[in-house]
Amino acid sequence: MSETTPAPPAASGRPLAVVTGGSGGIGRAILTELRRRGWDAVSWSRRDGVDAADETQVEHAVALLPRWDVLVNAAAVLIPRPVVEMSAAEWDETLRAGLRSAFLCSRAAFRRMGPGGTIVNVSSLSGVAGAEKFPGMAAYVAAKSGLAGLTEALAVEGRPLGIRVNAVSPGSVRTPMLRLSGAPREPALEPEEVARVVAWLAGPESAPLSGANLRLDPG
Repeated sequence: MSETTPAPPAASGRPLAVVTGGSGGIGRAILTELRRRGWDAVSWSRRDGVDAADETQVEHAVALLPRWDVLVNAAAVLIPRPVVEMSAAEWDETLRAGLRSAFLCSRAAFRRMGPGGTIVNVSSLSGVAGAEKFPGMAAYVAAKSGLAGLTEALAVEGRPLGIRVNAVSPGSVRTPMLRLSGAPREPALEPEEVARVVAWLAGPESAPLSGANLRLDPG
C-alpha cells in the first residue's frame, strides 16, 4: 500500500463506513453526506492511497479498520471509446475499477461485518435494461450491468449473515464523468441528491430493503 494511506478512524462508537472512489464525484458527495450525519467515513481510492481493485491493498486496509458497518461501492472509471477502437486494456481497466473492486470489497465486508452490516452499490441507469444507452459507453455499461446483477446475488448470500445489499442507479449526474461521456443532455441530478439516497440505504430507516436497485431518474 502507498505511504499516503490515511490512518483509520479511532474507535468512536459511531457507525463506520468505507466509500470506494470517495475522492471525487458521487463518491465524495457520499463521503461528505455520511460525515454530515455523524458517521465515521473513510475513502478508499487510488488518490487516497488505496486501490480498491487490488486484492492485497484491500485486505491490508481492512485489517486497519476498528470495525466495519457500511460499504459503499462507488468506484468507477469511464473511458469513452467505440468498441471497434477500444483496447483490451481499456476494457479491462473499466471493469477492474467498477466491478472487480466491488467484488473484492464486498467479499472483505462479508468476512468482517456482523449482522446489521450494509452494502450499497452505486450503479447507473446505464446498467438498467431498457434504459437509453450512448455510443462509446459499452465497457461502462457492462461494468454497471454487472454491478446491478452482483447486488441481487450478494443480497441472497448476505441474508443468512444479516447483511443487506442494495443499489442505486442514477441517471445523468453533474460530475466530471458526465462531461467526459459526452451525453447529449443536461444533468438531471446533483451528486448531493444521490448521496442522500445512499445515506438512507446505509442507515436503519431502510431496514426492510435488500436486493433493491433504486432507479433515480427525475426526468
